[in-house]
This record gives sequence, structure tokens and C-alpha cells, in this order.
Amino acid sequence: MSSQIIPNWFSQFIDAISERFEPFSGVARVGYECAFSEGGWEISIFLGETELVGGADDGRMLPVNFRFDLTGVVQQFDQLDGMHWNAFPNSPVETEQPSDLSFVTITGTIQGEKVLIQLHATPPNPVGPGIRQHSDGRLELV
Repeated sequence: MSSQIIPNWFSQFIDAISERFEPFSGVARVGYECAFSEGGWEISIFLGETELVGGADDGRMLPVNFRFDLTGVVQQFDQLDGMHWNAFPNSPVETEQPSDLSFVTITGTIQGEKVLIQLHATPPNPVGPGIRQHSDGRLELV
């Protein structure tokens, strides 16, 4: 993948799809990775985990349960080329990242540019927490 400055329209697109996450409880922080390739712009998007700080569960990472408005994302495209749910329930968890066991891909065109989205239920393993929740209830964005 080549390095390229993210254009304004793509930044606005990222903001728009980030708003489609709805945590079932509490708050969450959206994380993403994006890059430009020969095929166009690619983005992997997810909700960051919450790290508990202090108390008996200090350091425990909690994924966030959520729903995601797919219709709202599809409406962002000028042309929709495909939408797929990729599920690998038969994969051994110890050899796969949990975020790769089930994800949605959406491809299409925005302002003449090809765009590929991968919507993950969990963040990639090397990504740290999105939020730290202290035992006194205080939240800290990471």
C-alpha cells in the first residue's frame, strides 16, 4: 500500500460511517485503519475495547456490544458494488485474530474513487484500548 494524504471527502466519509455505531450501553470510541492501494481507498473500522483500571479487574479488556446501521453507510456511496458478510466459525481462535472471524465488507464508488470497507466486531489484536474506565467511574479516552 502506498502512502497518500487522506482527501477531505474520505475524512468526511470516515466521520459519517463512524456515527453509524450504536453501543448497546455506555460509550465507545471508534478506531480505524485506512490506506490507499491501486484499487482505491480501503478502511477497516471497529469499536475500541474498554480497559478497566484499578480494582480486582485491573487491566481487563472488554469488547463493546453494538449495532451498526448498514443502510446509513450504503447511502454514502454514489454506486454500491457489493456487500458481504464474511464468517469463519470453523477457524481455530488461537491462530486467527478474533476480528477476522466475522466481518462485513462493502465496496463501491464515492466521488469517482473505489472504496472498500471492512467492518469488524472487534479491534485487531495489536490495537490498544479506545477507553480506560477507572474504578471510580471516570472515563479516559486513549
